[in-house]
Amino acid sequence: MRVTEGHIADRGVECSGRRPAGARGAGAAPLFAAVLVAGCVADEGPVAFTGSATVAVEPPTTRLSFIGQTRTFRATVRNPWGEEIARSIEWSSSDPSVFTVDDGGTVTAVADGVAEVRASAEGVTGSAVVTVEQRPATIEILSGGDQVGVRGTTLPEPIRVRVADEGGLVMTGAAVLFTPREGDGLASPGGAATDARGEASTLWTLGEGLGPQSMVVSTGTTLREEATASATPETPLPDLGIVGDVGLPEDDPTTLERVPVTVRVANGGNAPTPAVVPLTVVVDGTPAATFEIDRIEFGDTVDVTREVGPLDVGDHEIEVVLDAGGAIEEWFEDNNRASAPVRILLQRRLGVGDSLTVSSAFPNRVQLFRLDVADPAQEALTFRLAGGSGDPDLFVHFGERPGHHYRYECQSGNVGPHELCRMVPTRAGLYHVALHAYRAFASTTLTVTTGEAFEPFDIEVVFASPLSASQRAVVREAVRRWESAIVRGAEDVDFSANAIPAGVCYPGSPTVTTSVDDLRVLVAARPMDGPGGTIAVSGPCYSRETRLTDDDVIPRETAVGSISVDSHDLARLENDGLLGATVAHQMAHVLGFGLTRHWGLAELLRSAPISGSPRPDEYFTGPLAVAAFEAAGGTRHVGAGKVPVEASEHWRGGVFGDELMTPTLMSLDPPLSLITIESLADIGYGVDVTSADPYTLPDAGAARTTPPRDRPLVHLGDDILRNPIRIVDRHGRVVRVYDPWRE
Repeated sequence: MRVTEGHIADRGVECSGRRPAGARGAGAAPLFAAVLVAGCVADEGPVAFTGSATVAVEPPTTRLSFIGQTRTFRATVRNPWGEEIARSIEWSSSDPSVFTVDDGGTVTAVADGVAEVRASAEGVTGSAVVTVEQRPATIEILSGGDQVGVRGTTLPEPIRVRVADEGGLVMTGAAVLFTPREGDGLASPGGAATDARGEASTLWTLGEGLGPQSMVVSTGTTLREEATASATPETPLPDLGIVGDVGLPEDDPTTLERVPVTVRVANGGNAPTPAVVPLTVVVDGTPAATFEIDRIEFGDTVDVTREVGPLDVGDHEIEVVLDAGGAIEEWFEDNNRASAPVRILLQRRLGVGDSLTVSSAFPNRVQLFRLDVADPAQEALTFRLAGGSGDPDLFVHFGERPGHHYRYECQSGNVGPHELCRMVPTRAGLYHVALHAYRAFASTTLTVTTGEAFEPFDIEVVFASPLSASQRAVVREAVRRWESAIVRGAEDVDFSANAIPAGVCYPGSPTVTTSVDDLRVLVAARPMDGPGGTIAVSGPCYSRETRLTDDDVIPRETAVGSISVDSHDLARLENDGLLGATVAHQMAHVLGFGLTRHWGLAELLRSAPISGSPRPDEYFTGPLAVAAFEAAGGTRHVGAGKVPVEASEHWRGGVFGDELMTPTLMSLDPPLSLITIESLADIGYGVDVTSADPYTLPDAGAARTTPPRDRPLVHLGDDILRNPIRIVDRHGRVVRVYDPWRE
């Protein structure tokens, strides 16, 4: 800041230091005034009084870093006694070629240089210093990046860049450095000044290495950009590489299981691989197996899964090596390996007739076993724990071993050492057994037997409203159809001390005050919505529990359910011969078929979006039903998954045609397929697979079969009872209530 002073003189006066009278009030006095100060003592002659005023400009200095940048200054005028006074300010630039300034004190950068911004008031001027120094803010690679060239040669296109300041104006004369990374060749020239367009360029001679190379383009030390290129060999070569991590099972494998190992293999070179690429799986530093991969074109990626093992119990390191012998000439050899750890759990073999003594000194320990069955039989396979002390729990599952014992099909969690899992039928394949120490246990015997007699599954029909004798006979016959398909009895539930109140299953349903073995179905004809609307509704009211912890209660077989037929449609159904098929269809819902919560609880109902459709592609994933679906011709089905479901409750009619559990009955006696029976096995029932009717799927994707005009047609969609389901223990006490339609 620079200031200019005004001076006044009146010699011969000595001032006492007080302000002259009348000096206050800038508006009433001129900017500079000479006054006598009262109280001053006269000397021999006149004395001088000197006063000063200033114009101050703030900020005193500033620096502008790009052309067009602005900064506003403020000027303050003060009288000789330091008081701020209002005056009109005139602004000017000492060099308009460096910056300009407007009447409000705002300067605008024009070009590099140093000049003053000046503020004047009534002949007094103040100033501040303004430095304009254009600085690079962006550096942009315009062309020449991402080229591919032979290593050691000069790329055909120069690397061309543009430099601009913060305001986006290109910079002329800015110094640009071109610096290839170590080993990535040379730039010629290594540095250049930008031209009038703000551009500079260089030629890049690649280094001798193969693959990605890079060059740093910079202005000074902070502004940097990177150009990349890819160096290829003189003769085209493949480049094998493992992309990402080695894929191993999410659930720890066991000592009786082979370990699937998955890797993604890419050819990043510029030539295809040989016809065969060797892949070696190494376990703990020792090659375990070598496999062959088919030819991989350059630029392609393939996912490869191979199995090794079984392995010993404990922790292992699994490494995958491509071309371990180095027979394939390629760009790089250091990207051909990847590894991951795996933990192997102990699993022991069981055989039919085995009797093993088992113990666990610690709670929450899990012991795993496996039984291999070669020949199927329509008889019970029984796993039993008995004797000893403590509290083990028994879990049994057929098929692929679940990751957690809570996902096993049979879950026996009694208090004490006595547990039972009876699997019906005996299937050919693998049975997995888990013993979980709910509490420590000792000297308990695990036995495996086959052929034991078991309690059949009984369905008791209670007619809760008047039906004719012929109608009752039809209902009983439909129920017997399911008694022949569901064969393993369930634990009795005694409601004598905890009665089911009237009206719980449906409006007007009767009370239940006795023991139930195994399923009680309340059948009623009652008015609903008039002729031809909703034909019938059905579903579970009370289901049994499996309690693994106080907070983990899992629904099992239905204990009490209901079937309601609209009384307006009952006579027509009987006359058309469709009452039996309707009741058989509804019985499946009572057992749990199509109940979203039953399927969803076991994570067996899934969906995927369909392009252009508001409805998803829903499908049931129970492994037994899927196998039956494929055996019935489902291998031809094209969709997100199997088995295709409609509206979460029925098999998809367009795929299944005339099957009992589609939403439309198209014949008097639709087949009860093995797919439907096995779907109930997937949710925990013991079934007789020989009771299924002969059935083959229509051609996959074919339209629904159209029945002849003279054949009755019944639509049963949306026929599941929308009631909360109560889960009870063996004494009929409600331990949980859930609503399948809300939870």
